[in-house]
Amino acid sequence: MDLDDLKTRLAEQDAKLDQVIRLNTTAIREIQISRAKTRLWGLVLGVALELAVTAVAVVWLGDFIAGHLREARFLLPAVLLDLCAIAKLAVCIRQLAAVAGLSYSLPVVAVQKELGKLRVLRLRALKWEMILWFVLWLPALVVLFEGFFGVDLWFVLGAAGARDGSFLVWVAANVAFGLAVALLLIWLSKRYADRVDRSPALRRFVDSLAGTSLTKALDFLDSVVQFETEPAESRG
Repeated sequence: MDLDDLKTRLAEQDAKLDQVIRLNTTAIREIQISRAKTRLWGLVLGVALELAVTAVAVVWLGDFIAGHLREARFLLPAVLLDLCAIAKLAVCIRQLAAVAGLSYSLPVVAVQKELGKLRVLRLRALKWEMILWFVLWLPALVVLFEGFFGVDLWFVLGAAGARDGSFLVWVAANVAFGLAVALLLIWLSKRYADRVDRSPALRRFVDSLAGTSLTKALDFLDSVVQFETEPAESRG
């Protein structure tokens, strides 16, 4: 065998090796994307359940508002809660639309980017839900007691503190406390946002808030990116 034949055979072997690597990369990509899709079904089911529950809440609050149009002490809390429920409804729809709009034929990095946007959306929505809960928990109790038990919580609490005026002080203190906690949460989220990636504990906590299904889907896609960018020699 002369040198030219050797070069030809080596070139053929290199071509076959490249083909095998491409096939392996494609197979791994399909497997990991399939796993990511499966994981996202868990997220879709969870968001769909949230959507259904929130839709029921919106309808119920709308009916409650219609029945208390002339009672400001019930009307205002119910309107606030209904607006929050409608906003949550919109967020749920955006999440489902984001998953439905994913195109897995795009480069994996592009799919990761879209899922990253979905993750940010979920975390922001959760943050504002926590913040608003500290402010709206009392109006929520007022509406729930009136709607389900026919109990005027304003009257009950007012009667209990009517003698010394402590009721108004109590309401004002709770509103002030809720606003203070809400402002503190906003400040903390901005102050320590850049430390999440540097702290494994914080990263795990944030991942759990975003949802394990979404986190696992991103992990599967990340493994594809790592494999595709890994030098061929290290795989051989």
